[in-house]
Amino acid sequence: MSVAIGALAVVPAAAAGGAVVVAAVVAATGRPDRRVWPARLAVAAGAVSLAATGRMAVAPPDYGDAAGWAGIGECGALLALVVAATRWAPRRAAAAGVGVAGLAVAVCVLRFLPSDSLLDAVGACALWAGGPAVAVVIGGYPRLAEARRRDSVARERRSQRLALARDLHDFVAHDVSGIVALAQAARFVAGTDPARALDALARVEAAGLRALDTMDRTVAMLGDLAGPPGAAPGLGDLPDLLRRFDGPARVESDVAAPEGVPAEVGTTAYRLVREALTNVRRHAPAATAVRVVVARTQDALAVTVTNDATPGGARTPGNGTGLADLRHRAHLLGGTLQAGPSGDGWRVAAVLPLGRP
Repeated sequence: MSVAIGALAVVPAAAAGGAVVVAAVVAATGRPDRRVWPARLAVAAGAVSLAATGRMAVAPPDYGDAAGWAGIGECGALLALVVAATRWAPRRAAAAGVGVAGLAVAVCVLRFLPSDSLLDAVGACALWAGGPAVAVVIGGYPRLAEARRRDSVARERRSQRLALARDLHDFVAHDVSGIVALAQAARFVAGTDPARALDALARVEAAGLRALDTMDRTVAMLGDLAGPPGAAPGLGDLPDLLRRFDGPARVESDVAAPEGVPAEVGTTAYRLVREALTNVRRHAPAATAVRVVVARTQDALAVTVTNDATPGGARTPGNGTGLADLRHRAHLLGGTLQAGPSGDGWRVAAVLPLGRP
């Protein structure tokens, strides 16, 4: 009987230890499709341990020190498999591995329990079940942390894509609105002044090419192929933006020098002016004059765009979120943005601090 008991003590311990070694070797390969192996090995080693416990529980209780140390080593190996399965295995496989191996550890004490009382057996198994519970926590915490990190990265990427989509809308809407205005003008003068119509069509072509270039750059940013740092437009690009304004109004500008203005403030000012000019095209076709003023004080940049016609008449469809996004951006910089009627026209004004709030 002692020889049989000794074999029953060594075999499950050897199986559990061998399973740990195999799991470590498989994990060293780093292949994602092999992450299920710790759970499979936990099921196999746990099944061997349960079978040995069932046989040894009905045997005489005097097993000797060797059997006791073998049981402790077996439980340690099974707990290591529980940690590995919880950490890396897919959910269903991990649940199976943790269930079988954890049960094997919890009932392993029955091999050495001298009492035949059911209450003592239940209490001892409940106490030993604390080991698998701790192993699940040890393996589950980094798994949960990694899942949270992936979710955070996914949310951040989605936020960046939405921001790029808004930028694409803002960039392209300016040129597309100009294309629409020029096409309408060409249609009206085509019969009476073909030369002006051809000139308008040439400007339509140039605006279309600019819109395509803008789309290409934004799509490249979506594909993590962004250009060099500092490519965002700023105050230095405002004169070119005003020259390219092909709306129904005459533009009068007083643009401050860009020196010493933080990049994010200059970019926000540029986008505000572009959005305001785009809205003039869309919603104020009767405007005859547009004035753009960018004035720098000691601690802030004041941007004002006014026109002499309230919104109305023919409109180019739009989603109306441009100023809302710019108001949010100005708020993040610690500034303010206001838009509304001013006399007989419309006024968009923003104050952007030159330092971070």
